[in-house]
Amino acid sequence: MQQKFTQEAEFRQERDFGQKIGATFEFLAAHWKPLGKCLLYFVLPAAVLTGLGLGFSQTRMFSGSTFPIGLGSGRFSTLSYMGPAYWLGLLASLIGYILLGSTVYGYMRARLDTPAEQVITPRQVWQYVTRYSPMLLLSSVVTIIIVVVASMFLLIPGIYLGVALSLVWAIQVLEEGGVGYSLRRSMNLISGKWWSTFGLTVVVSIIIGMMGVIFQVPQYLAIFGKALHWDFLSSDLLMIVSGIVAAAGHQLLYSVLMVAMAFQYFNLVERKEGYGLRMQVMSLGNAPAPTVANQHLRPDDEGEY
Repeated sequence: MQQKFTQEAEFRQERDFGQKIGATFEFLAAHWKPLGKCLLYFVLPAAVLTGLGLGFSQTRMFSGSTFPIGLGSGRFSTLSYMGPAYWLGLLASLIGYILLGSTVYGYMRARLDTPAEQVITPRQVWQYVTRYSPMLLLSSVVTIIIVVVASMFLLIPGIYLGVALSLVWAIQVLEEGGVGYSLRRSMNLISGKWWSTFGLTVVVSIIIGMMGVIFQVPQYLAIFGKALHWDFLSSDLLMIVSGIVAAAGHQLLYSVLMVAMAFQYFNLVERKEGYGLRMQVMSLGNAPAPTVANQHLRPDDEGEY
C-alpha cells in the first residue's frame, strides 16, 4: 500500500474545516516514523533542557524562604523560582520551538522536493533546520513585537494579528520567503479566512491540550507531593523528571498544530491561486505511455478474444 502524502498534489488541495483536521492526523499517522526520528534528534534535547531548567526552578520554589505562602507548612520563593535555572529553561524552550518549526516544515519541504518512493532521512531534514532556524527566530521576534505593540493599544488588534501572522513559519520554509515577504504573505492569505484560521487553531489547541494532560500528570503529582509533604511524592528527582516529561510532551505535541497550519496554508494558496490545479494541468500529457501487455504481437495480429 502506497504511503500517503508523498506527492505534492496530495498537499496542495482545497479542504474544508474537517478535512484539514483529518489531513493533519493522516499525515502524522503516515509519517510518524521518519518525522518522529527527526523530532527525537533535533527537538528532544532542547525539550529535555527545558524540563531540567523548569524542574530545578520548581524544586527551589518549594524550598525557598522568601515570600512564604500557606501551603500547609511549606514555603516557596518567587525570587528563587525566577533564578538562573528558570531563565535557562525559558531559553531552551524558545530554542526548542524554533527547532520544532524548522524540523516539521523542513520535513514537509523535503517531502515535497523528494521522489515519492524515497524515504526522508534526518540528514536531509537537518539541512533545512540549519538553513531556516535563524530566519524563524528573526521572524518570531518581529511577530512578537508586532503583536505586543498592537495589544498595548487594544487587545483585539493583538489577537487579530496573532492569527493573521500564524502562517509566517510555513511560508518561510515552503516558499523560502524573507521575513518581510512572509509577514505580508501570511496576512494576504488569511485575509477573508481569519475566522476559519482562528477556529482551526482553537480546535487543534484543545485537542493538543487534551492529549497533553497525560504528560502533566506526573508534574501535578510531584507538586501536590511537595505542597502536602508526602514523602513518597516529594523527592526533587521526581520533580525534575516530571518537568522533563511535561516539557518534552508539550513541545512534541505542538507539532500537531504546526502541521495543521501547513494544511491551512496549502488550502488558502489553492483557493486563492490554484497552484496545485495548475500543476496538474501542466502535467497532462507528460506521463509515460502505458505499456502494452502483448508487445510480441505484430501490427496485423488480431490477438485473442
